[in-house]
Amino acid sequence: MDKLVDHLKQCILFKGLTSQELQNLIININYSIKDNCESHVNCHAYIVALEGDICNSLGIVIQGELEVQKHYASGKIVTLANLNTGNIFGEAIAFSETNVYPATIVSYKDSTILYILKKDIIAMCSSYPKVLNNFMELLSSKILLLNTKIKELSFETLRQKICNYLLSLYEIQKTLNLILPMSRKNLADHLGVQRPSLSREFVNMKSDGLIEFNKNLVNIKDLDGVYNILS
Repeated sequence: MDKLVDHLKQCILFKGLTSQELQNLIININYSIKDNCESHVNCHAYIVALEGDICNSLGIVIQGELEVQKHYASGKIVTLANLNTGNIFGEAIAFSETNVYPATIVSYKDSTILYILKKDIIAMCSSYPKVLNNFMELLSSKILLLNTKIKELSFETLRQKICNYLLSLYEIQKTLNLILPMSRKNLADHLGVQRPSLSREFVNMKSDGLIEFNKNLVNIKDLDGVYNILS
């Protein structure tokens, strides 16, 4: 029980709760824990949920790393999000009238996931105002993230997508010397493009005097020029 409480402390849903409050909460709800999900065709991957599956519970990653993926008929796979220990999925879908997973969730490492049914989520929120507040914050953050994704999809060119991403980092890091928080491959997946295309455009932007880069470091050389690409 103590080990489970330690894991759940990393989850935003339980932010502000003491260890004793978390123990009492767990004792008074029904939950299930699932290890090593169903094998994927790739022997190194496990299916957590398939697009179109019914979702009636919230999932919390206790251990492992998951990817939220969109699979297309052409065979293309786009990674929409990465989920690590303490991250949550299914919280909005479970309460939707169309409560099916809109994407596939895959684990590439041994994963342990705790599931809480919708009725128990309601019970938690009723008994613990902090959990209710955290749940509302979580949903609000997801809405903002969705708006960001919609904005990204509205850009027609790869250069626009890259500039938008770099400017979002600039607003967060408050410096023109940016540290990319993900690998080039993951960035390509995030932007929905092939890695070679992303690398070529980085080189083209360097040639045009917009940026300099070295591994995961990017320096914006022409901030106005980057802004103008989005205008």
